[in-house]
Amino acid sequence: MVRNGSRKPSQGMDLLRMGIIDEGEGAAEKFGDLFGPDFEVRALDPDCLNERQCADQASPHMLLYVCRDHGEIARERIERIRFLWPRTIVILLMPAVQGEDQIREATYIPAHKVVFKPHSRQRIYSIVENYRSLIIASDGQGRGDILLSCLMELAGGMQPELYVAYNRLTPFILSICELLGCDWRSVQRVFTLFLVLLSNMDDQSAGVLMHGAGSKKGIVRDAYNQLRMLADLLAMSEPTEGMGEGLKYVLKRYDGEGLPDDGVSGSDIPGSSRIVRVLLDYNALLQGGKSGAQALSIMRWHKGWYDAEVLGVLANILGEEGRQYTREVYPLGLTPGMVVAEDVYGEVDGKRVKVISRNEVLSEDAVDYLQRHSDDILDITEPIKIVEDTAEEVTV
Repeated sequence: MVRNGSRKPSQGMDLLRMGIIDEGEGAAEKFGDLFGPDFEVRALDPDCLNERQCADQASPHMLLYVCRDHGEIARERIERIRFLWPRTIVILLMPAVQGEDQIREATYIPAHKVVFKPHSRQRIYSIVENYRSLIIASDGQGRGDILLSCLMELAGGMQPELYVAYNRLTPFILSICELLGCDWRSVQRVFTLFLVLLSNMDDQSAGVLMHGAGSKKGIVRDAYNQLRMLADLLAMSEPTEGMGEGLKYVLKRYDGEGLPDDGVSGSDIPGSSRIVRVLLDYNALLQGGKSGAQALSIMRWHKGWYDAEVLGVLANILGEEGRQYTREVYPLGLTPGMVVAEDVYGEVDGKRVKVISRNEVLSEDAVDYLQRHSDDILDITEPIKIVEDTAEEVTV
């Protein structure tokens, strides 16, 4: 099962080369496990890099530099690497920020991307996958994609929420398009253009479009007019005509509700628009504090809003993460058949004892006992976490 936006390597595609410089311990092995399907990963000794050695080996497509401190050594080494391998994408992983001075100093390091701790696997994977897509796009036909990505990098610096969405959703675009058998580039262009357009709107308009606040129809219509004008400009050129059509329908629901109000619905809506609509609403729910499974469940509850095939593919990509989530229920709300997400403890005669074990399915007797004694014998005053499947509807 493909999970968290990860993807299977394309058949017949040569592995990209990734170099690892690790000032700590164990990073090369960890990154080898994480990126092995798409990269040939090798550890590099920065002190041994010189012009002759670098000329004798193929330059890595990407280099991850794990830095132990915020010192001058990393900056000098990266300057050297950029000189020897000017086409290599350099991602610098830095320790946690301790002050504004460290952020300011990092801006002088000539890495393509500087990432401060925490360095979660998901975060690093998303960043690498974004740059991997640019490397693939640099074959000539994708040079415009690189320009769009650069614009998004600049926009994200001013509006972090847009950049979070860009980093989070780009890997999903690659995976969804691979599973649906459609061109990921066309979807990525529409998605990136939409975010770049939002970066030029006022915060209120951008927020409404990012979070799907349908009650503010006036703002949505005003924002759509800007979207339509850009789409019309793109439609004037044959190479970008498809991008304009996809962009124009991003705000449209699968059942035809929304803008433009032209009667187009279902499979007549461009595929890129349908995919981007699903991902934008999924991201909005995550930003609102929902888990991946909760987000999917809410989206399924809105019948007719989304392309069911795209939503199903997203669920397959998420795997177990997209099938189950936890929610809190007070004892009086418990029902037989519920599955407990974690051990439940109570107090009996002043001692803390385990009442229910994790993953236990509640029986009628267990529910009755908890409800009758939660306030006296057991003194359970906190809600109990239970596991639910996204097949069950939720109230929104």
